[in-house]
Amino acid sequence: MSRLTAPPLRGIAIAGFLLGLVSPVFAAKPVLDPASKDFFHMVRHFMTTDEERVFRSLTTPELRQEFIDAFWEIRDPDPATEENEFRNVVEERFTFVNKYLVEGGREGWDTVRGMVYLVLGPPTSVTATKNSLDPSILDLADPSVTPTDHIVWVYHDLGFAVFFVDRQGFGIYELDMANTSMQVMNYLKSSKYDLIHPGKIGAGSRYLKYKARVESSANRVRITIDARDLSFESDASGNRTARIHLAASLYQPDGSVEAFKEQRTVVCDEKMLQTKQMRLEWTLPLKAGKSRLDLLVHDQIGGKAKRQVLNIRKK
Repeated sequence: MSRLTAPPLRGIAIAGFLLGLVSPVFAAKPVLDPASKDFFHMVRHFMTTDEERVFRSLTTPELRQEFIDAFWEIRDPDPATEENEFRNVVEERFTFVNKYLVEGGREGWDTVRGMVYLVLGPPTSVTATKNSLDPSILDLADPSVTPTDHIVWVYHDLGFAVFFVDRQGFGIYELDMANTSMQVMNYLKSSKYDLIHPGKIGAGSRYLKYKARVESSANRVRITIDARDLSFESDASGNRTARIHLAASLYQPDGSVEAFKEQRTVVCDEKMLQTKQMRLEWTLPLKAGKSRLDLLVHDQIGGKAKRQVLNIRKK
């Protein structure tokens, strides 16, 4: 694999981005109960800025549990099943990194390799070298393997490799910014909105085109989807049907967090064909004051999805 020379600004940008991801964030904040702390350590790389701000502001374990339930609910890629595949995958990865990717007394979730593994999952192949010589395959699941100073994780499905380097020789790895593709940053950022599907990486990165508008006085959300972006099922009579999953986390003015979900089956009619738009209305229990709505719209046939956060003010 060829080595690429990166301009200094590129390295600085990646370093700053990673520093923000792996540095402690709870200094001078309320002490979390053990369950909430474990949850945050596991999902911090999947939290949006808005979600993290809300979670850190919650003052009781009960309020945080409401948030946790809503966090998992909005990311369930297949609500028709009892399993939450996203949660299962993240929990498996979290267990793995804390068992095999501990470095210098830091737990696996708090290391650069742990962060990459949590977001991207297991690489297709792993190459380890000592002093950049004698390449050998490193079995990630074997903790007895002697650390080397260069490790390369290849993700064939994504089309890039992630390079790690131990510059001090203490078994603490950082990102080799001169060789790692900038695409890694894009995937790390998109993890905050993507859906994880079993066996697929970045399966939710295909975004659905839609607009949403809140009518607070009527406790209603109006959603307009570009019908050309949807996939349909056809029956024997030629009728075309779309299956839309709606999910929302509603951050109420009193600090509570509520989760909602709904399945819609919509038949493509003449009006939709003419306007090329699907219009949906969803009634939610909005309270007086300022609130935020984290809305997910998911085309369950085609797989496209998109989340967006809406700020709401109700008199």
